[in-house]
Amino acid sequence: MNKTVSAEDRQFYEENGYVVLREWLSTEAAKRINQEFHKLWIDLIREGTIAQDEERPLESVFPRLRDYHLTRPDIASAVLTEDIFGAAEALLGEIPLAISTSYYFKGPGTRGLPAHQDNYSVGAAPVSTCSLWISLSVSQPRNGGLFVVPGSHKLGLREPEPIEESDVEYGEKLSVPEGFEKLALETNPGDVVALHGNVMHGSYANVTKNRFRQAHVTHFTGVSVERVALNYRTLLDRSGSKVRRRLNIQPRVENHALKKAEWSGVGGSKPWEGRQHDE
Repeated sequence: MNKTVSAEDRQFYEENGYVVLREWLSTEAAKRINQEFHKLWIDLIREGTIAQDEERPLESVFPRLRDYHLTRPDIASAVLTEDIFGAAEALLGEIPLAISTSYYFKGPGTRGLPAHQDNYSVGAAPVSTCSLWISLSVSQPRNGGLFVVPGSHKLGLREPEPIEESDVEYGEKLSVPEGFEKLALETNPGDVVALHGNVMHGSYANVTKNRFRQAHVTHFTGVSVERVALNYRTLLDRSGSKVRRRLNIQPRVENHALKKAEWSGVGGSKPWEGRQHDE
């Protein structure tokens, strides 16, 4: 029997920009996603696609694995399920299209990602996005769990500032506006965190010595979308058919979405490269 998003969950999502759908996936379904990506990881190690960086040995050997739903049918069937599409449809309020997928090992020592907004990079318009982040292990602040800034989606897209890379964070950063606060989330395998495309959120550094924080995220938009910068040639509907939308030539924030889409490896780079959503 398929899961149903409750009216209370939809209202919470609309008011806060996120909602945690507890036990949305079964333990077996969460385990299967991990197993499929572990098999993929072994293949990438064996063929030399993943190479270790001496400066960040563990983080580099367990990178983000991006968009393998497009080339690995077993991964697509594990992550693009009816329950996941159903949650996206309930929260978007229209038929969903899958934009991109990413798997995260988040090993010990992996840096966190500062506050950001998903649709700043994705560039979906005129509708925003809804990201469904599946917890595949216990996720807490110490091992790199998520944080959100409730209600920040109502502020619209904001331009981040570059930061100096450190041992705990990298990339770009949005300052939390006055009157808003960061909220740390704790989840278990099978829980799903739904994130509005404009809500500020990020992840903490994994400061543990031996605990991974595994997760998988799918970014969705609605079928009424007219423009999208990221993966605009490979949007997928429920049946797995491609639905094309035109490239967003002038995103809402100065064409930055296009720059970030190119930087993230769209158009030929290795799918695990680029980390604008390394949560």
